[in-house]
Amino acid sequence: MTLVRSGRGEERIWRCPAHKGIKVALARVVEIDESLVARRKYNRGHNVAQRWVFGGICPATGEGFLQMIPDKSAATLLPLIQEHIAPGSIIHSDGNPSYNNIVNLPVNPPYQHLVVVHDRNFVDPITGACTNHIECFWKNCKRKFKYMCGVQNTNLGSHLDEFMWRERFGKTHQEALANIMQHLSEWYPV
Repeated sequence: MTLVRSGRGEERIWRCPAHKGIKVALARVVEIDESLVARRKYNRGHNVAQRWVFGGICPATGEGFLQMIPDKSAATLLPLIQEHIAPGSIIHSDGNPSYNNIVNLPVNPPYQHLVVVHDRNFVDPITGACTNHIECFWKNCKRKFKYMCGVQNTNLGSHLDEFMWRERFGKTHQEALANIMQHLSEWYPV
């Protein structure tokens, strides 16, 4: 449980310890992208602060990560790539200029970076690079937010953690219950 201070006082937000420090396996393809998860639609309603989330997924294993970010700059995204993606991985991304220096990151073995420009194709005809899996990851993540009619900014991190936990450990209700009991017994031994 993590305490977060907001303008209204302290709020308790659960952070999943199982997702801290996860790195996708070596020499795997990892698709990365950033997405806007909180915005005002059609300039109607109350003013909503934009919330960006950076994420990645390994299509072969289904393992992924999500991280809230303040902006989409290279200074923000490149350290997160090093933190979450193992060296030597093949990274697929869109044409965002913030990703241009991925191959120059100081990791050994270096990353390979393939770009798909969505203005031209959804799958690069030469390299076969695509970001379809990460787009599906976003769709699944945002589906719950739409069902809930939005998410408060203070709870967004908790909802992202819950989504990642359910994607990894709780696809069905029975599986989720068994795994949460197992994890609680590991995190809080008696």
